[in-house]
Amino acid sequence: MPRGIPKNKPTGAVPDAVAVQTFNTLAWFEKLSQEEKNAVQAEGRALSQAMLQYGRSRLSIGEHLTKLQAILEPHNMFSRFLKTYHFNKRTAYRYIAGFNNAKAKLPEPILKAAMSRGVNLIGDNEVKPLGIYTAAAAKLPPPSNPTEEQATTWLDQIEQVRRDTRAETNAADAGLALITNQDPQTLLRESYRFVNLRYRRLPNNAKTRTAWVRSLVGMLLSDLGVASQQSFMPTAIPEDFKAVRGRPAAQTANA
Repeated sequence: MPRGIPKNKPTGAVPDAVAVQTFNTLAWFEKLSQEEKNAVQAEGRALSQAMLQYGRSRLSIGEHLTKLQAILEPHNMFSRFLKTYHFNKRTAYRYIAGFNNAKAKLPEPILKAAMSRGVNLIGDNEVKPLGIYTAAAAKLPPPSNPTEEQATTWLDQIEQVRRDTRAETNAADAGLALITNQDPQTLLRESYRFVNLRYRRLPNNAKTRTAWVRSLVGMLLSDLGVASQQSFMPTAIPEDFKAVRGRPAAQTANA
């Protein structure tokens, strides 16, 4: 939990800092117009609830901070407001940047759906404007004008794409990605690990797995022009082929 998030507060409680009487005791608060006071109090309460539910949506925190910044910064009071919440200034600006990035990349229905579901499509820099969902959103761009149902569907889909993308990244980090290396042993090791990873994703059914391996080998034989009369037998797997960053040793597929 970052600095600025109230600690040891009971679930559903409203932090003391946002009570109306607390705002009224602050010297800078009296310099605002009544309309601005009302807006700050409303956004302050909403910010408190978002902070209490921090684990659900950082987007909501960013949204309320953005609105408060627009009101208070022209008066040079935003920093004072953050102190009222014991909110780290750098953290607050990260939330604001994250919300603005998400708002620029996502249509309003998806943004609201993400907030309500606690899906943190948020990143505070240009490299990853949607945080951990940046790569997934590049593969599956959001619909331009979705209905509420379409927004919810996209959020479900983007989560699956994110998981698949992460798995692919982990595979690449483990040495499974193709590289421009011409050493036969290195290429053999990479190919073995890649196929072994895909084999593990098959249903745990001997008939299905055997048919899959035979089809794969058969297609490779056809594509590579290897003589059909040549036989293939199980071969011992070198130990360095099995080692993949602490994961269980690879199992030999029984074709």
